[in-house]
Order: sequence, then structure tokens, then C-alpha cells
Amino acid sequence: MAAASACGMADAESGGDGAAWISEDDNGGVVSAGSGGTPPFVTSGGGGGAVEEDFNIPAPTGAPDPYTRFAHLCGEGCTPGGDPTECSSSGGADSSSSTGGSSAQTLHCQLTLVDGEATPGCGPVGRFAAGGPCHRGSDCAFGLGCAALDGEGGVCRQYCCGNVESCAPGTYCDERPMAESVVEGSDPVPIPVCVPAVNCELLNDSACPAGLTCTIVREDGTTSCVAPGVGRADEACPCAPGFVCSMLTNQCKQLCRVDGGAQDCGTNAKCQGGSAVYPAGFGVCVSTS
Repeated sequence: MAAASACGMADAESGGDGAAWISEDDNGGVVSAGSGGTPPFVTSGGGGGAVEEDFNIPAPTGAPDPYTRFAHLCGEGCTPGGDPTECSSSGGADSSSSTGGSSAQTLHCQLTLVDGEATPGCGPVGRFAAGGPCHRGSDCAFGLGCAALDGEGGVCRQYCCGNVESCAPGTYCDERPMAESVVEGSDPVPIPVCVPAVNCELLNDSACPAGLTCTIVREDGTTSCVAPGVGRADEACPCAPGFVCSMLTNQCKQLCRVDGGAQDCGTNAKCQGGSAVYPAGFGVCVSTS
């Protein structure tokens, strides 16, 4: 089984590298969205034929978990946006709160800039909610970090260090520059945060800013405008406009319309749809030869 993602992602705010993913069978047919374990019994929709088998093909040995693909950006220690008991009002990352939960959390795990690296640690909870202004993580409320916006300072965003699908509906996990690391003459330090999705139409980039392309950014089929790569069918990710990345094989798959009148896949191929990861009417091209 292979899992697929939109690689080389960025929304209109900034550059980044995020991903949503899909499950496929041996022939590239879409089975389901998810990671690990046994995928559910799924019947595919129109245009691509049916996938009606219980596939149980394990991921390659040592394959990365797509849900935690940004964890390496969050350093060693407590997990920003993770379990609140990692940081208590009376101790650090190894302490548990003894207040019983009736008191407001006054400390949380946040990323700070230490020797040019994003380093996790317990610090005071700030007052600004998601979308609020900030200069550094300590300005933001529980579970939020401070990400830079092009020409607009910083904004508080939900961390997604532990699980990329933990983002609130209408947002998706991607890399953004840490606001306090944006200093003239130095490279910004990326951190994983939840950013707003545009909900654009696949294979139609007219709603996206120049240089961005519409692709799938979450396993529920959410779409957004992102920065494309150059990879095409069966080439290495990140992928060109009109393609989606298979995370376990690091190869691009061509997006297509399942409408029988569309000719997106050309000869000796068909459009395989039917997964919830795709907006209605879309799938990926699979070989018929």
C-alpha cells in the first residue's frame, strides 16, 4: 500500500512543505485515507471502477509515519500543542499538575529560539488566541506558536508537532517561519503550525495567487493553494501542478476528473476515484495496460 500527499505545500501566507495523503492498492487504485493498520473495506465511485478488496499490505520497513512528519522541527523535550500535563504551574516538562484541573493552565510547551534553533520548553501562556498578533510564542495562548506572515509581523497559530491531522477544520498543517527567527541576514527557522485552507478547486488554479497551485492538503479532501514542485507521474516529489505525492514511495501521481468525458489521463489509463480524500468528481490516474 502506498500513501499519497500534496508535497511542496505552501498557502498564500508563506512557503512550506505540508501534506495530506491517500491509500492505494498495488495498481495505484485509491482505497482509503489513513495511516498504518488495515484500511477499511471501500467501494470506489464512478469513472474509475470499483476497489472491493480488503487490502492488508504493510508499509515498507522503517517508513516514516505521515502523521508526525513535522515532529523533527519541534526539537527534543515536551511537545508544543501536546499533553498539557507536560508543563504544570509548579514545574517543568517532567512535572504533573496537582491542581486537579480546576485552575487555568499557566504554563504550556512552546518553541523558543535558542542558538538559531527552535527549542521546546515550558513557558507562560500568552493572551492572544489563534489569529491574534504576536512577536514570539510567549504572546500566544495555550497550544499556539507565533508564525511569521509576509509583511504583516507574526500571528498566533495552533502547533501541529504531534499529529498533522490535529488542526481545526478549515486549516491544515504546514511549515511557517518562526516569527522571532525572521531577522535580516539570517535564514528563518521553520515550525509546524495550522494555517487556513483556501478550499480551491483541483485542476483549476484561477483562484490561487500567482505561482501557487490547488491541491489536497488534508485526508478529508480539504484543498488549498500551495507552492508546487516539478515532479510528474512516477517522478520524485515534490510534485508539479496537477499531481499529488505518494508519501511512502515519494513519487507523484496525476490528479484527474472521474467524469467519463474528461481525458486527463490520456491513453492506457483511467481516473480512479471513490475515496473521501478527494473532492467529489476527482481521483488519480491509474494504468489500464
